[in-house]
Amino acid sequence: MTSESGKQYVCVNCGSPARELIKKYSNTIKPTNCCKCNQLIDKYIEVEEFIILIDALLLDSAAFRHMIFNGNFKLYWKISLVVLLLESFALCRQKRGDGSNTALYEKGFYMCTLQSIGEYLLITLLLLFISALLNLRQMNKVGHEAVTLIILKVVAISNFSKFFLLPILVWRSNTTDFGQKLHYMLVTGHHLCSLIMAYSVVGISNRNLRCLTAILVIFAFAIKEYVRYLASFKIELYLS
Repeated sequence: MTSESGKQYVCVNCGSPARELIKKYSNTIKPTNCCKCNQLIDKYIEVEEFIILIDALLLDSAAFRHMIFNGNFKLYWKISLVVLLLESFALCRQKRGDGSNTALYEKGFYMCTLQSIGEYLLITLLLLFISALLNLRQMNKVGHEAVTLIILKVVAISNFSKFFLLPILVWRSNTTDFGQKLHYMLVTGHHLCSLIMAYSVVGISNRNLRCLTAILVIFAFAIKEYVRYLASFKIELYLS
């Protein structure tokens, strides 16, 4: 389950633990097969990160497992920062679309950034609570620090859905208010699906409780969105 370097691997197809992703011979390196499903443990080990990111946006569970367990997550942390700024800019522009007051617009951007960071932390705490509620024994076995890191990765990956906010930022003046609201609803729906998918593949919760897990994740997402609504209302009052 753990390599010589202490890295924990899993099969991206079935989620079974794996000791290694590749086997080194004298002059060649060969990907290993999973003992349970007999498929390649990780088909993404020689794939560009851009392709993996696209598969993640397409809600491919194999891509999620690779990113969380087998891959180097440093690049995805950087992408998460870009997504955070993109989301904050979209939220700020939605509140102060004209940007006539530069100082107020800049202050609103900083407040929206703090709001987005708070949302990230809130959904992380809620998912940690769900993990403890559904399978505290597994959580204690893996370790609280390791579980927290996994949940942070889940939240970061699910937030890649915010990339789809980019079109509405570019063509905002060419659409109606209804079109903007519909676009935000679709992005929110994709974000929720991505969150459920990413959380379900990490294997912290009991597999026999998948439906209950999905319901609890949806409930946590609803709480986060409600807090987001209240925070947005406060920010609008402050900026008005």
